[in-house]
Amino acid sequence: MKKKNSKIILFLIVFNLLFLLNFLTLNGYAAVESFEPDHGLAPEIDGEIDSSAKEWENASKEVIKLKGTSPTDDGITTSIWVMQNDSDLFISIQFEILGHDSQEFVGIIISSGKSESNSSFTDAKIVQFNGLSVADQNFRYYDYYVIDGVFYLDQETNGDGAALLDENKIIYEFRIPVNVSEDDKDDKDVVLDFGEIYAFQIIYGEGSVNTNTNKKINIITIEIEYPPKEPTNIWILVHNILCIIIFMGLGAFFGFYIYKIMVIKKKYRKKVSG
Repeated sequence: MKKKNSKIILFLIVFNLLFLLNFLTLNGYAAVESFEPDHGLAPEIDGEIDSSAKEWENASKEVIKLKGTSPTDDGITTSIWVMQNDSDLFISIQFEILGHDSQEFVGIIISSGKSESNSSFTDAKIVQFNGLSVADQNFRYYDYYVIDGVFYLDQETNGDGAALLDENKIIYEFRIPVNVSEDDKDDKDVVLDFGEIYAFQIIYGEGSVNTNTNKKINIITIEIEYPPKEPTNIWILVHNILCIIIFMGLGAFFGFYIYKIMVIKKKYRKKVSG
């Protein structure tokens, strides 16, 4: 009987530990999705997705929840689309809620690496609405740097962002530069390098980014992929090899022709002198 009770107690301890770990992970905003974005054509950053132009066709797509700190918060079901080309990373954030506030924002805060600690998120790209309705959609894109949770405007704005509300669904689009040269680098920006993994904090809130205290948040990680290598065209390779062979053959023939002329001239001189 004691053995049975011991097993039950052990089971309950393990179960509670697993439950607590899961609870802490969800409310600590650990990364829920990791992306390895495909390369594709650069979309127009206007909040609209033009399927006829094949915008976002190659994007990696996942669904996450943007959640507040309350354990009872069901969160906002949000689609995340990620894609890149040789110079930029593109992220689209899409969700549908009943009733949008006239002032709201969505932002991407970039970590200096794959660390997900609060202090590592230092570079923010924000689309802020100061009037949001189907008829009036007054927004601006901001580039901030973050110190101790406070957002400060960058002197130089890097990247781009836009959004569009259609009934209750809203689409945000962001363009973030990749592999920026040292001359164009802003010391306040996180520079995304090929082959590296970065954590991105996706945030949503009402009001302004500095006054809102009830943000909904989640974290994703993205590995910045190297540009794809151009495939070797076998026919170009064959053509180049044939050209080399032909020119070498012509060179050998021309050299042999010169040699024969010199031999004939030598024989002729001997005959004349003899």
